[in-house]
Amino acid sequence: MDSILSQATLYGCVLIRVLAILTVFPLWSGRLPMSWKVAAAVWVSVLFSFVVRPAAVPDRWTLPLVLVGGVREFLTGALLGLFVRLILAGVMLAGQLLGFQMGLGIANVIDPATSESVSVIAEVLNLLALFLFLELDGHLMAVKVVAKSFEWIPPFSARLDPALFLEVVRDGGGQMFQVGLALAWPFSLALLLVYLGMGLLARVAPQVNLLVVGFPITIGVGLFVLFLGVSPLTVRMEGVFSETFHSLEKLLASIGR
Repeated sequence: MDSILSQATLYGCVLIRVLAILTVFPLWSGRLPMSWKVAAAVWVSVLFSFVVRPAAVPDRWTLPLVLVGGVREFLTGALLGLFVRLILAGVMLAGQLLGFQMGLGIANVIDPATSESVSVIAEVLNLLALFLFLELDGHLMAVKVVAKSFEWIPPFSARLDPALFLEVVRDGGGQMFQVGLALAWPFSLALLLVYLGMGLLARVAPQVNLLVVGFPITIGVGLFVLFLGVSPLTVRMEGVFSETFHSLEKLLASIGR
């Protein structure tokens, strides 16, 4: 009876961590039915329960130990998913900057993944990042990272202190702005040259109505530069995904110390 209870409690801890990750992870945190998320978490937890070391299971179970272990597992999973979400939010930030500079900041759509109103360019870059993430087998890499989390951080052994959460928010937020600016600066530079050209045009030919001419020019040049920059943009996104999973491994090492 004790072994059955221990195995059930251990599986419950694994389920809580996986469910927390799927709740915050970008691909699963959208408007998917909750029954789908729970079913996926139950199925994945069955697989991950086999990689947990038996030495991680306490000999004696008490109610405070189970409650504290459940809270730790939820916070650990939410922390991993939040870090990935912050990094991928840099792509949305780059799209928002480009949409604002191109004059498409007012043309917003509803992002089905977050149910938020974002610019058209931000949604295009977000979809490009998600497709590239799936093409590079990023979902399999995410599963590998989750499996490593149970290998490096067994249940009831996570070191979660306020300083670690502040460090994740600081580092993740900093990398979010770094990714956004790194993706957006070439297009922003091209649009800045367009604005300088229109400023010279306004000085040379004041009779030209820039409110009528400016919007088509900025939108057309922005879309053209975006079309030309898709290939290097995808290469940069590949580097972003690689850096993200490398940072996740360092995060796992810091949690499991």
